[in-house]
Amino acid sequence: MIENPRQTSAYHYPPKFGRHSPMFSRACVLSEPQGTNLFVSGTASIVGHETVHRGDVAAQTRETMANIAALLDEANRVVGSARYFLDGLKFKVYVRQPVDLRAIEATLAASLRPSTSVVYLQADVCREDLLVEIEATGEAANRPVV
Repeated sequence: MIENPRQTSAYHYPPKFGRHSPMFSRACVLSEPQGTNLFVSGTASIVGHETVHRGDVAAQTRETMANIAALLDEANRVVGSARYFLDGLKFKVYVRQPVDLRAIEATLAASLRPSTSVVYLQADVCREDLLVEIEATGEAANRPVV
């Protein structure tokens, strides 16, 4: 399991989010002999345990990508020689309001290569004040340390 140093572990959320803490990790790495796979859980514009940038979909998208970048740094620290990069991931983007799609696409275009695999889906996200949530997956081959 990989935790995000910018966010409170879901296992330690305060009671205002429910009688029981959510049961998920921010990301996880599956290690196999041929390499590793990274699975990033639904990630949003949350710092600590609070939503940030309410009502600003572009800022929420940037903050979400900052959280994913922090998870990549932590995953790279944990796995050692295998490395993950934003442009090596495949993304699934959940968009609460279809009218926000163009702003989300433009914001992601600023940090991802045009060839990056991104799928957009209209859906509810984990909190009512969040406008976008992003999942990602990636693989890294084991490389000998030189």
